[in-house]
Amino acid sequence: MKIVVVEPGMFGVESCRAFLILAGAFPAPVLGLPTGKTPVPLYETLRERSLLGEISLARFAAPFAIDEYGVSDPFHPCANRAFFPRYWDSIPETTPVRQFDPAASDREAEAGRMAGEIAAAGGLDLAVLGIGLNGHLAFNEPGSERSAGTRVVELSPESRSAAARCFGEVTPAWGLTLGLKELLGAKRVLLLANGGAKAAIMARALEGDVGPECPASFLREHADVTVLLDADAARLLSH
Repeated sequence: MKIVVVEPGMFGVESCRAFLILAGAFPAPVLGLPTGKTPVPLYETLRERSLLGEISLARFAAPFAIDEYGVSDPFHPCANRAFFPRYWDSIPETTPVRQFDPAASDREAEAGRMAGEIAAAGGLDLAVLGIGLNGHLAFNEPGSERSAGTRVVELSPESRSAAARCFGEVTPAWGLTLGLKELLGAKRVLLLANGGAKAAIMARALEGDVGPECPASFLREHADVTVLLDADAARLLSH
């Protein structure tokens, strides 16, 4: 595991650098992509550099969203389906993200569809991940086993509380997520975390016991993980 602590104000630049290096090992990288505040500096920097002609993402295969909220309206402005058109599809030459359909009549079948598409693509080459305050990866909440596959999940109180910042009082109780099986099966992983609120869980994930109580701790068993943090998120690490 490689841990990189970046200087203040450099999170976007350094996460973009790490992303391009890690994905660059593959001729047509298959990606797993996150939503939320943490990866926004990455996506904005990729867009800026693409518009300047410094980089091209044209060779990237269709990426996959790693999760989705259980909303009846798939075009809800707080759904992840609304996030990627703004932050990924707006990058020149990118292929639109393949996403879960939370309005599918058969949720389990929808989870199976996404798992099947990833398997047909040969698995993820690079999984870009954030970390929840309770240690979740995507919507693999505490209690998720390493072998857990893509599925329908009940969202934890912590995840619902975080979602309430956008959804308000009517916050989804369930979601669809790629499993730890698919995420940890990626050939390479880039874990991003910034801000002091993530300091305690980063110390728990990187230095505590490995197990389902903190799903992100399983990353320590992966052969090729890069963790990129700002100083606030890294402040409780012992080394």
